[in-house]
Amino acid sequence: MYGIRRHGPGCARSLLAALTELQPDIVLVEGPPDAQGVLALLPHEGMRPPVALLVYPPDSPQRAVYYPFASFSPEWQALSYAIRRGVPVRFMDLPQSICLAEGYERSDGRTTDAEPARASDGSEDGRTWTDPSLEEDPIGRLAEAAGYTDHELWWEHQIEQRQDQTDLFLGILEAMGALRERHPLPQGHEARREAHMRQVIRAAQKEGYNRIAVVCGAWHAPALASLGPAKPDADLLRGLSKVRVETTWIPWTNDRLSYRSGYGAGVASPGWYEHLWTAPDRVSVRWVAHAARLLRGEDLDASSANVIETVRLAETLAALRGLPVPGLAELQEAMQAVLCGGEQGSMRLIRDRLEVGDRLGEVPEETPSVPLQRDLEALQRRLRLKPSVESKSLDLDLRNENDLARSRLLHRLRLLDIPWGNPQRVRGKSGTFHELWQLQWHPEFPVALIEANVWGNTVDSAAAARVRHLSETAPDLPRLTELLDAAALADLPDAVEHLLARVQQQAAVSVDVPHLMAALPPLARVGRYGDVRRTRGDRVLPVIDGLFERILVGLPGACASLDDGAARKLADGIGAVQESVNLLDRAEQRGEWWRALEFLAHRESIHPLVRGWCCRLLLDGGAMDPNELQRLARLALSRAVPPMQAAAWVEGVLRGSGLVLLQQDGLWLALDRWLSELEGGVFVEMLPLVRRAFSGFQPPERRSMGEKVARLHAGSGGPRPIAGDDGAAGIDRERADLVLPVLASILGVRLNVDG
Repeated sequence: MYGIRRHGPGCARSLLAALTELQPDIVLVEGPPDAQGVLALLPHEGMRPPVALLVYPPDSPQRAVYYPFASFSPEWQALSYAIRRGVPVRFMDLPQSICLAEGYERSDGRTTDAEPARASDGSEDGRTWTDPSLEEDPIGRLAEAAGYTDHELWWEHQIEQRQDQTDLFLGILEAMGALRERHPLPQGHEARREAHMRQVIRAAQKEGYNRIAVVCGAWHAPALASLGPAKPDADLLRGLSKVRVETTWIPWTNDRLSYRSGYGAGVASPGWYEHLWTAPDRVSVRWVAHAARLLRGEDLDASSANVIETVRLAETLAALRGLPVPGLAELQEAMQAVLCGGEQGSMRLIRDRLEVGDRLGEVPEETPSVPLQRDLEALQRRLRLKPSVESKSLDLDLRNENDLARSRLLHRLRLLDIPWGNPQRVRGKSGTFHELWQLQWHPEFPVALIEANVWGNTVDSAAAARVRHLSETAPDLPRLTELLDAAALADLPDAVEHLLARVQQQAAVSVDVPHLMAALPPLARVGRYGDVRRTRGDRVLPVIDGLFERILVGLPGACASLDDGAARKLADGIGAVQESVNLLDRAEQRGEWWRALEFLAHRESIHPLVRGWCCRLLLDGGAMDPNELQRLARLALSRAVPPMQAAAWVEGVLRGSGLVLLQQDGLWLALDRWLSELEGGVFVEMLPLVRRAFSGFQPPERRSMGEKVARLHAGSGGPRPIAGDDGAAGIDRERADLVLPVLASILGVRLNVDG
């Protein structure tokens, strides 16, 4: 009876030694019997841990259950030992076909640990567990009893650094037996699990096996060591319902073996445990050397002398603490002090890249998979896009056939909710012909592929079918045009035709002008870049024209009687139409749009934020004379206008950036005069609104504004009087001389000491 802890190299090494000594004629491992058929793939040369067994119901793959394995997992070593020597090996846990029928999964529909979660009350008959943490983390309870607050540290001292590993499993059995004495008998699901494992052991005995090696979680070992009568177990397992399940191997990652991923049976530092498994001698020297190589790869200093001193310090710490060799804690402290020079950033790098790691396992090509997954793997090989858990940038030139095919694949996967690539903003290159992606493969993507297989057996057909389905359930016109844009980027011509028909149908009955405006930019992108992506963008232009005409007709009415929130939403919509007009660059359309904006900018009944935003767009497009803007500013900021409305007009004019203030002196002076004439109480009331209008300005813009203050005032013969008719009579010169140097420093201007 070998009670083990998942993913422990010391435990795995002791288990191999014990199996070699026992020479069993059958090995029983705690795991899903549903996966018995895929065990034959384990010795395949293409199988490289970390990997995971995936068990799922074909009609509900989102309820998949994972059984992760690393090279240092005791279960993996037990399976490998048996298969290499031709010894029969079986999984003995309660089949997942029963577990999934019972509904023991997490609230989000997935189970990251191999064991399904218990029901919230702990059992089926309503009884509660006296101490749930005891069963979930018995190793932690032993560590606490030994005076350790760090459970991983206790395990490392007792097991990983243990020199004499004889009788280890007898000790584990005795310790778990003592813990279970104070624990109520398991009920419900846990009771069925242990009953099934005992039944498998009895079946092996009946078949004539004498040297039976049982490898199970340490907590279950006492319950399996004494089988007892078979009838209670048989009664407990009789009549259980089942669901059909399928099983396969999938690649896994070191990161997903760690606690921080949410994996309940994980370890804190899988990269460190892998190092302990692969480098049993000179552990400290090799580990620090790996850390130094990692730092050098990031252009950080890590000399050989630092490596030597780090190892010496770690060994000294271990000696002071009475340890035979340095552990991870000692090496961490030594590297922090010497190798990293006290820098937390360097230690975080070592933690993420070395202690946890980003290794991605591999599975053989013969591994069972759904047709969609096989199609994706073929495309990955043809396009030379190898999955990796490391985040990598991919720059695509769409004039290149292979890059264009890569782009289509990544866009199609995003339509299937498999975001292998995330598009980034292109800078410094032509955005028309270039795409920049950030690629990162995640272990859960194989499950997403299984789920997506219901849409089709190839990436192309599945993406097209899902787009058509989403188009039928799209809540509004903007969502439809976003789908159309995505389908065009993914080069799905049949889906594009279907979406165009849906867009025309929806647009014909839509009277919501903000929705029409929000729907226009995706269509404009398809029309503008369709030729580049060879998706016949000309088919979209008639739809754009129809939407644009409906927007022009409905816009004046949509601008009537707006509150502040509705005005901001409408201003966003006007900006979306402006973006589309700029993108398509059609002279007739641009002229119609300028006339519509000019009409809005001069109507006093329109919300001032919308009027100010229209003025800004007209000025940026060269359709409004600066003198006209100054005239409108004087009207909008006159004393007759309530301060709240004036502030809204200012917010509209300054949307986006403060460049208009830097370029238009007339607007600057009008705003300056308006602010200076506000009464004290009104100014305090207006301050939040004005600050909001200026909040989006960048530091260089603010610095330029400070310089503009000095330039404009210098050009007018000095600063404008603040109080009184006699110029500076209201200024206390002595106090001003104390304030001016500080004010000049804040504004970034040079102080004129001559007054």
